[in-house]
Amino acid sequence: MSNHPVILSCGESADFSANIRNSQSKRWSTEYWLRNLVVEKDFKFKYFITFSFYKAQAHIINQYLENRFIKKVILDFFYPNGRKPKDRMRIWFFNEKEGMFKNVDDFEKEKLNDGKLHLHILMECVDGLSWLMKNNRKITIKKSTIFDMIAGDYVMDDVIIEALTNHLQAHIRRLGKSKQSMVSELIKNIDKRVHYCNKSLDSLNFNKWEHIDLENSDLE
Repeated sequence: MSNHPVILSCGESADFSANIRNSQSKRWSTEYWLRNLVVEKDFKFKYFITFSFYKAQAHIINQYLENRFIKKVILDFFYPNGRKPKDRMRIWFFNEKEGMFKNVDDFEKEKLNDGKLHLHILMECVDGLSWLMKNNRKITIKKSTIFDMIAGDYVMDDVIIEALTNHLQAHIRRLGKSKQSMVSELIKNIDKRVHYCNKSLDSLNFNKWEHIDLENSDLE
């Protein structure tokens, strides 16, 4: 049986209310599971990153494949030459469709959209100073950032994110070069970030839990 709601001739969904209730329950249980996982496995998520792609993927399987490559590029940045420790940093991937309605009242307004996908990431991080001192590799940062570092007026998180952004934009062709292509923030409140990353469960735009890239996310 199809998971899509049956649309009546009057334009109303026969099982709309049931789908909304089910999505709300699914979202609550998913967030509860992920929040408990953060505590149980002692995840130390530090950065919340959003990728907006040039010529974005429209099919979820293709996005999963791209996520695998993105993960490799990120890990290669922090652990060059293939040396990845057993306690390496961990990453979660959440896919999201453009044009997703945000509440029940918007359901009637929702039109068929292009289905293009963007990506949210929850990411742990390495110790910045140790990483800079230990790894002999090139990083790209602005001249102003270098001057700030010389003057001692800098934040290591900003240096890492700037260098990581430049690295990803150089290696992921469809990421683009604009500031909007990759937006990074400190996590601050992990529960709020987990809640935000699971908003796709309210939209009925994904089948089951497709918005979570279970294959590429470090859930263990």
